[in-house]
Amino acid sequence: MRIIAIDASIRRGVVSRSVEIAARAAEAAGAVVERIHLQDLDIRDCTGCSMCRATGVCKIRDDLPGLAARVVEADGVILGTPSYLRRPDDATKALLDRITGYFAASGQLRLPGMSERDVPSGPVARRAKRAIVITACGAPEPLATFFGYTTGPVRELRSALATGGIRTIGSLAVTAGWTRPAFDDWESDKAAALGRVLAGKI
Repeated sequence: MRIIAIDASIRRGVVSRSVEIAARAAEAAGAVVERIHLQDLDIRDCTGCSMCRATGVCKIRDDLPGLAARVVEADGVILGTPSYLRRPDDATKALLDRITGYFAASGQLRLPGMSERDVPSGPVARRAKRAIVITACGAPEPLATFFGYTTGPVRELRSALATGGIRTIGSLAVTAGWTRPAFDDWESDKAAALGRVLAGKI
C-alpha cells in the first residue's frame, strides 16, 4: 500500500499537523507514506495550451511531471490545503489545473509521456484510487459552514480528484484554525481515523 501525502500549507500549521496525523495513522495500519510539502516544489500556473492533452507531456519545465508520476504510482492520496475565500490555496489550484493534463479520456490517471492508446484499460487499471482531503480556514463555526469556507474547498477537491478516477472517501475541515494554539481532540481523532480508513481501502 503506497500513499502520497501532499501538504499545501504555507504556514505548516493546522493543515500540516492534520496531514501528518493522518499519515502516521496510515503507516500504523501498514501503508508506506511519502510526504510532499507542495510549497517546496516549483509548480507554475497552467498556460492553457493543451499540449499535455495532445502529447501526454506538459511543456512547462518544473516539478509537476515528477509529482504527477508519483501520484499515478500511489494507491492513495492525502491532500491538505488551507482555504482562502472558499477556495483551495494557489499552490493547490496550480497543482489541480496542471495535473488534469495527465488524466486519460477514460478518467484514469496516466504516466507523464504516455499516449491515450497506451493507457492501461483492464479491471485492475480502472480500479479507482482513494483519497482523503483536509482543509482549514480562519473563520469559526457556524460562519465557516454557512459561508462555505469549509464546504467550498472540499467540493472543489472532490470534483478535481474524481476527474482522474480518484474517489474521495472522507474529509476533515478545521475551523478557527488561525486563532487556536491546538486541535480539539475530535479533530485529531478524525484525522487519524481518516488515515486508517484510507489505508484499509487500498
